[in-house]
Amino acid sequence: MSGVSEVLSMYRVPREVSITECHEENIETEQGSFTLKYPVLSPEIVVDAARKAQNARDVYLAHLPLMEVVEKIDRAIQKWLDPDYPLRRWAEALLPILTGYHSDIIRLELKRYMRNFRKKELLRFLDEEFDHPGMLDGFRPRKSGGMSRAYGPHMIFHVFSGNVPGVQVWSLIMGLLVKSAALGKTSLAEPLMPVLFSMSLAEIDERLAESIVILPWKGGEVELEAKAMEACEALIVYGSDETVEAYRHRVPIEKRFLSYGHKISLAMVGKEALTADRYEDTLHRLAADIAIYDQQSCLAPQMVYVESGGAITPKDFSQLLACELERYEKKWPRSALSHEEAMAIHKMRNQAVFAAINGADVNVYMSEMNTAWTVIFHRKADFSGSPLNRTIHVFAVDDLETAAETLTRFRRYLQSCGLAVGPERLFSLSERLGTCGLNRICAIGEMNRAKPGWHHDGRFNLLDLVRFVDIERTAETLAEQYDPDVE
Repeated sequence: MSGVSEVLSMYRVPREVSITECHEENIETEQGSFTLKYPVLSPEIVVDAARKAQNARDVYLAHLPLMEVVEKIDRAIQKWLDPDYPLRRWAEALLPILTGYHSDIIRLELKRYMRNFRKKELLRFLDEEFDHPGMLDGFRPRKSGGMSRAYGPHMIFHVFSGNVPGVQVWSLIMGLLVKSAALGKTSLAEPLMPVLFSMSLAEIDERLAESIVILPWKGGEVELEAKAMEACEALIVYGSDETVEAYRHRVPIEKRFLSYGHKISLAMVGKEALTADRYEDTLHRLAADIAIYDQQSCLAPQMVYVESGGAITPKDFSQLLACELERYEKKWPRSALSHEEAMAIHKMRNQAVFAAINGADVNVYMSEMNTAWTVIFHRKADFSGSPLNRTIHVFAVDDLETAAETLTRFRRYLQSCGLAVGPERLFSLSERLGTCGLNRICAIGEMNRAKPGWHHDGRFNLLDLVRFVDIERTAETLAEQYDPDVE
């Protein structure tokens, strides 16, 4: 594609919607030059696009058998698993420039991520949450008697964050599985993947893609947001607590509101993962969890509790983790930071150095001449968030079970725990972590890769979106009496 010039609209609207004014951004990549077209939006455009997408849903998607929806999504995803697929190549060319993440991380993680939405994984999603996924097509028998059917919202307004490429696709697919039209507001930090995914769907079934609207605008455009909220039956907001609250108080009580705000994840390393033959692998796994997407995902660890009694001490672990992060910096350099992000890291570093000078049990290991990585070692267990961007706290603990008790008061912020312990401790420690408020426990090295069927923030992916209609057994019994052939 070298030397090729491509024009790419950073929005998706039904064919009958007219967008006449755009501003353009020119980007040069190794694959050629791209002209990105961003729409100039008005409330009328939002209303028109939403109305036509919902009509496409009502006429087509709502009547499409669920297994056909699954098959069409799978066919679109299969395209993304081909390294030569043009839209995948566009993503691999543009996302490093738009997001700042290293191209190798984008290439590797994007394929891993898209594999989550193959047919077999979508069937797992459905079977995890519905006794009879077919109740999204029609009434199905209930074990307690009677019949039930599930209805998704006519339209979902998705407010996407832009911190991790591709996560918007998850939300769009969940909406399609419950047969809902989508109005997605993308972040200008990453407006690309929802558009490319909807283009892939259009290649498979243009009528299905007509039920998806993707529009980019800056947060705080009150008129646009108000029209989007009026058009939807449900609202899903991803982002900071401030973003969530900015929408929450404006959503009418009759509309369903789901939010995924600020969360903190952590890791725990038991002494059995620090034997002479295992500690290097443990360090490599944890460093990958920290380096991939620079901790921008709520699934990435911001702190790690390291147990004493292994072949290396928790302090040794901190020093070796610093070396591993330096290796990652040479292999996959961290993305460039804003002034505010860099200042947050400098502030945390200075506080830790000042505490060490004044006798606190703290050591600071950090990259020279820049903020590429920071490891802050604490000899006492505590809890501390991170300014992200490859900045990690390491807490030395005598045993992980006691350390888990320090987490309880932070339960509203807790998300995932990457765990490296032996089988005899896995379930007992998981019980403690679940009681403390964590809702996902996975292997270290897999923290950024949630598996199909996981319960996001401890909730359902699909059931939280649908409403059920029940036909009770009494209605069935009475209906039988009106059969003209009944005796």
